[in-house]
Amino acid sequence: MTAKLSVGVFCGASTGNSPRYLDVGGDLGRLLAERGHRLVYGAGGVGVMGAVARSTAAGGGHILGVIPEFLRAREMTDDLPSQELVLTGDLFDRKRMMIGGADAFIALPGGYGTVDEVVEVLSMAALGLDVGPLVLIDVAGDWDPFLDMVDGLARRGFARRTDLCHVVGGAAEALDLVEALTVAVVPQARRSESEPARAH
Repeated sequence: MTAKLSVGVFCGASTGNSPRYLDVGGDLGRLLAERGHRLVYGAGGVGVMGAVARSTAAGGGHILGVIPEFLRAREMTDDLPSQELVLTGDLFDRKRMMIGGADAFIALPGGYGTVDEVVEVLSMAALGLDVGPLVLIDVAGDWDPFLDMVDGLARRGFARRTDLCHVVGGAAEALDLVEALTVAVVPQARRSESEPARAH
């Protein structure tokens, strides 16, 4: 039986220019709920972010949403699904809490914030810090420019490893890989639904 995980999901608050982004986000949320995993995300109710959360909630999944106070005040009209909501002082605290509260990470396409969160996890992994696996879902070649940049860093001698994340084509494949990669993690590393997220 697969251990229940807290999965940090990074993704855009916009819909993107193709309905496939929302479709894949919905698929991921549905599968998180079906498999009993907790969604840890940025507490947005719109865009790809909202699609993941609404689908998770519709399936009865547990959700931890983390958002800065200033951003929540700006988005008060957003229709958030049922979730445990944590307000932070700023974007940095939000990122620390999301990363500290997750066993593994899945990134869907998104904007600056999504890229920032992905780079943070990669930086931690490169330094040998205790951070879970990172899987990128590539819907339409979205991550190719980013991966080219990472390869360029290595070619120029600024990065030693280019194998710190995994790229897949869909939600089921992403969750399958996350589950496989966390099998060897000690049980106490798992975070139960009642345990609050911890910032590292």
